[in-house]
Amino acid sequence: MKLSRSFLACSAIALAVAGCSQEKTVSQSAVEKAEIVSLDQQTLNTLAKTLDVKYQVLSNIETDCPDRDGKEVKHCFSAHIKFTSPTDINVNDWQIYYSQVYPIYSGKSDTLSIEFYNGDIHRITPTEAFTGFKAGETQSIQVYMAATALTHSQLMPNYWVAGNGLTPAVIDSTRTTIDPETKLELTPWIEPYTDIPHQIKSAPNDINQYANAAWLYDHNADIKVDNSDLATTVIPTPSQITVTDEDKSLDVSKGLSVSYLGLEASDVSAAFERLAKLGVSQSDNGIPVKISIDKGLRKAESYQLTTSDEGVTIAAADLAGAFYGVQTMASLLITEELTLPFVSIEDAPMYGYRGQHMDVARNFHDKAMIFRLIEQMGAYKLNKLHMHLAEDEGWRIELPSFPELTEIGSKRCLDLSDKHCMQPQLGGGDASDRDGYYSVQDYLDILNYASRHHIQVIPSLDMPGHSRVAVKAMEARYRRFMAEENEVEATKYLLSDLEDKTEYRSIQNYNDNTINVCLESSYSFVDRVLEDLIAMHKEAKHPLNMYHIGADETAGAWVESPACKALVADKSNDVNDIKHLGAHFIERVSNMIVSKGISVGGWNDGLGETHAENMPKDVYSYIWGALPWGAHKMVSEQAHRGWNVVLSIPDVFYFDFPYEVDPKERGYNWASRRIDSRNVFNFMPDNLPINAEFRLTTLGQPFESDDTLTKGEDGKIAHQPLPKGFKVAGVQGQIWSETIRSEEQAEYMLYPRLISLAERAWHNADWSVPYNYEGAKYNQNTGVFTDALKQKRDEKWQKFGNAVAQKELIKLDKLGVFYRVPTVGAKIIDGQLHINSSLPGLPLEYSVDGGKWQSYTAPVAVSGNVKVRARNAAGDRAGRSFNVQ
Repeated sequence: MKLSRSFLACSAIALAVAGCSQEKTVSQSAVEKAEIVSLDQQTLNTLAKTLDVKYQVLSNIETDCPDRDGKEVKHCFSAHIKFTSPTDINVNDWQIYYSQVYPIYSGKSDTLSIEFYNGDIHRITPTEAFTGFKAGETQSIQVYMAATALTHSQLMPNYWVAGNGLTPAVIDSTRTTIDPETKLELTPWIEPYTDIPHQIKSAPNDINQYANAAWLYDHNADIKVDNSDLATTVIPTPSQITVTDEDKSLDVSKGLSVSYLGLEASDVSAAFERLAKLGVSQSDNGIPVKISIDKGLRKAESYQLTTSDEGVTIAAADLAGAFYGVQTMASLLITEELTLPFVSIEDAPMYGYRGQHMDVARNFHDKAMIFRLIEQMGAYKLNKLHMHLAEDEGWRIELPSFPELTEIGSKRCLDLSDKHCMQPQLGGGDASDRDGYYSVQDYLDILNYASRHHIQVIPSLDMPGHSRVAVKAMEARYRRFMAEENEVEATKYLLSDLEDKTEYRSIQNYNDNTINVCLESSYSFVDRVLEDLIAMHKEAKHPLNMYHIGADETAGAWVESPACKALVADKSNDVNDIKHLGAHFIERVSNMIVSKGISVGGWNDGLGETHAENMPKDVYSYIWGALPWGAHKMVSEQAHRGWNVVLSIPDVFYFDFPYEVDPKERGYNWASRRIDSRNVFNFMPDNLPINAEFRLTTLGQPFESDDTLTKGEDGKIAHQPLPKGFKVAGVQGQIWSETIRSEEQAEYMLYPRLISLAERAWHNADWSVPYNYEGAKYNQNTGVFTDALKQKRDEKWQKFGNAVAQKELIKLDKLGVFYRVPTVGAKIIDGQLHINSSLPGLPLEYSVDGGKWQSYTAPVAVSGNVKVRARNAAGDRAGRSFNVQ
């Protein structure tokens, strides 16, 4: 589920390896003249303001790697971290801290050493050979990591300098800035990439190509600008749409006069508010719109819509269906013309669960951004907002029972004690703009806003792993009550066994982030958290119908805990294996949740460790396995348990992954190197194994999916196809916020991919291949997905992509939503510049020899140094530019 699922936790060995720096080192004469003085506050502040830091990525596939834990490392990541002072600063009792998500396991330098601290924090300190910073001289350390860092966003900002007893300060040269034309983040401390083949590969056999202008041009070759179907295109695509009169349209510029039968105006008011923002308001003299509830429509959320000379009529099965009918009016609308075509639509969703997950814990995203997300989810008929509210790095919701959770856990600072604030993980130094929390009132507002958009909020406070903030906050509570000599209250909600000497590292490399599942106080804490959430949902009249427990990634905790040893030794219970204590926690908490009338959800890896007979029946398992890893097998295993399955497939639905293979595209890469809107559109959710016919691994290689009945050496079934007639409950997009530090960055990653998610969640594509319940094998040569079906799919994408670019993005601009403007493809052919785009119809531009940007509409003769880019639909923001080779 999280950023480093494809890697085992790295060891916590702190290394300070002396060697030869590849940068200029301090000269002998400088050594002789140096007069080292103690670091004081003024000098520390000077270092923070003036020290120039540069991070030079050398390779992700370095072959000359130091041994790790005495074992050979065949290829690794390597980089130089460089420090240059403009003046002499002769101090050597400083420490520089920075975030590197995967631990550095070795460093080489004469004058600097590096050690891994906790989570992602590393510390660089001077060696005995260091004799101060000399003006203009660069001190460098080469670092090695048994993982990859393929995008700039993985190289975190906000290094800070500290000294004993002094106030630490962020080094200014490691702060991000914003490009005024693109409004995108710039990372000035990262040196430009000059060896792309070595810097973008994740392994020696990685055959992914850098998505430069030439590659994009070939990739977009089949996409053409076409506005012939814009007026009658609805996103997501309805089950059935008929154009009743091609020569007529309904002018709604004078407004809408709405009447209701079987519902209230408030039930659909949010949809009409969106229409008003797009230029169509309600008016007594407007076009008649009649909305009614029709009990004859049996499928939940379904509706029928017609437009004619008499106006608009919407008949819906329920309130949600009526809301979606109004949103379809907005989808039909071309904002420049304010007209609706004459159509007849019958529509119903493919899935009942159509979700978007939002991690606000790693980096906080404010209430206004969540409101905008809810608006767009409602517009595109998504109905589940999964809010990830707590993590190792932050707790983002106020709970009246536990003020420490937000007093301590909602902010990061340059303090490693965790007593008053949390450590500045993920480049979180000086994190006032990326920290915070939702007050009780904020959360009530979010619930109310979601209700108006017919969206169910599913809160998640990940446990027992990913719980570092909760653990530290309850330790602070313990200290507070012990100071009052109230041991009963101090230990009531304690989440850690204070006698536990277990040494472990979580997947995210923490040694202190897991709730102790053997303490009764841990279950008291969970119960109290649930009661606070239930009370808030009740106050907002937004019932807590589902709670997501997380339940994933607990790595090696508890084994030396006296409380856990006692629990296992106690023969009065069924806990007899310390390795399966995580499953015990999940089973107990799941039944606790269901006993309160709430459905339970969790990630499939944690849920899969449980005994099905000990679990409640109403379970939602969220599948985060990638397709090449055998996601179809994970779905089958949980389906045969009788559980509901939500597809959260990372190589399709993780929107914190890059759009393209490009180091300047934000995100992690452990399950996919590229996810663009077309990639999401092309997915077949009801037939996972067949996706192997046209998808690739993270290395750009083909793979095979075997969905046949297989047995292990012991004769037991290892895999079997899905139960006859089984369908997944739905699909969900994910945003994890490790690399996403602002609301604009979150929206950049969400849009326009969320629109393709909505298409796959709502519409059953007529080009998709039904699942084979008898089982089959699929690879790039099996050909079950025929050329005719591929052609039909690609024709539908043409219509969809043109509508996104020429209708939907215009609406996002009007509604103040930040979205990704695509990088464009370009080639110079016979002296003429040709440009294309993955989203056809956006404004395109080119520049020659650094001159003024010019509009591109057709091939044009050019010579010299040519750059190309697109603009957003409104034309007031540029996308990233490329040189044309």
